[in-house]
Amino acid sequence: FFCPISMALMTDPVTCCDGHTYQRSSIETWLRHRLSSPLTGVLLPSNHLVPNLALRSAIQEWQERH
Repeated sequence: FFCPISMALMTDPVTCCDGHTYQRSSIETWLRHRLSSPLTGVLLPSNHLVPNLALRSAIQEWQERH
């Protein structure tokens, strides 16, 4: 549930082409300055981000319970 870049609870999780999920604002900032994966260092072929709706729902449910 926590972004590997910011270490904060994600509210707008997106999946990057490296297969990992990040907070949208964190990965967008990262990609403005770098062309590599924050977790693996591998050069990314694309900066396309896909909303991770299932994870967003799971985080929202978790927040409601805690």
